[in-house]
Amino acid sequence: MNFSLMLISLAVLFFFLLFGAIHLGRYLGKSHGDTEEDSGRVGAAAIEASVFALLGLLVAFTFSGAAQRMAERRNLIVEEVNAVGTAWLRVDLVNASDQPQLRAQFRQYVDERINYLQHVADFERRDQIANTIAAIQKDLWATSMQAATRSTPAFAASYASAVNEMFDVATSLTVAQKVHPPTVTYLFLCFLALVCGCFVGLNLANTKQGSLIHQLLYALVMTTALYIIVDFEFPRIGTIRIDQGDALLIAQRQAMNDPVGGR
Repeated sequence: MNFSLMLISLAVLFFFLLFGAIHLGRYLGKSHGDTEEDSGRVGAAAIEASVFALLGLLVAFTFSGAAQRMAERRNLIVEEVNAVGTAWLRVDLVNASDQPQLRAQFRQYVDERINYLQHVADFERRDQIANTIAAIQKDLWATSMQAATRSTPAFAASYASAVNEMFDVATSLTVAQKVHPPTVTYLFLCFLALVCGCFVGLNLANTKQGSLIHQLLYALVMTTALYIIVDFEFPRIGTIRIDQGDALLIAQRQAMNDPVGGR
């Protein structure tokens, strides 16, 4: 499934929905014959101001939260690369006869981690890869514990700690990539934007030309804002991406004296 195309299609659809909401508001305003002298206009203006303020507040919080989560995921990728590099170096601390098998398992593990990151937008595929990674982790840990029993205790403890840290960071990154606000948050945000579009139309009901440019600008600005929020929330399917962070892990894999995908 092409999520980028789907996201753009939804953005275009929402743009026309907003534009339609504005025209619905204009139609309702004209049919009720509202004028600026209406006694209830002051109260209506207060309601509109409250709704627009709520929309602005919700957009700000959602935008800020999405940007923060994207930054956290990028930082976790860097932490994972550092953890993998540290654990790889500490393989030298265990018994020499166990090192070849450990290094082969490390390469296999990092290969699958790269594979996972490159398919993280494919929800079904990434779960299959995650199961493979879990099996490799289990085997790598079992081999590490066997090697630790044949190594100097202090060195073995240092190595085991690095491997454990590597697994922990990978788990944190996997969880972080699945943490998103509830779907109802985005649905309510879209609903609120449409309601505000109706209010815009009501205020333009008595203008002769309907200020087409204002209608288009409102629809465009709100659609762009929501698109960027979703793009921040899912930074591997749209315009804003963190794929460049994967290059760090690939570079670390290449430093393991074996080409990526090799065995």
